[in-house]
Amino acid sequence: MKELIVALISFTLGYFTAATDAYAQTTAIYGPNGQYVGQTFQNGNVTSFYGPTGQYQGQAFRSGNTTSLYGANGQYQGQTFSNTPVAPVIIAPQQSLTPMFDSVFGR
Repeated sequence: MKELIVALISFTLGYFTAATDAYAQTTAIYGPNGQYVGQTFQNGNVTSFYGPTGQYQGQAFRSGNTTSLYGANGQYQGQTFSNTPVAPVIIAPQQSLTPMFDSVFGR
């Protein structure tokens, strides 16, 4: 359980590099020194995590921009939220029908 949380935090902070096998939908995870630390299997919106000797570590379920994390025994561990950038809305200035009034009152 502790290893899963540490691996997920490290993974999200970018300390791990991943080599992806597109056909099997698996991802091997390597630590900052290049050591193999496990792999993930993705099936739709569910990602399962396994340690370096194949021991099950837990799962992550994605729904929209929220991912719920569960440990090896199914216990709830927490959630993560993606930071999807929102496009800015540009509003063009409106042309005034009373330019003299605007210049006096500072519109």
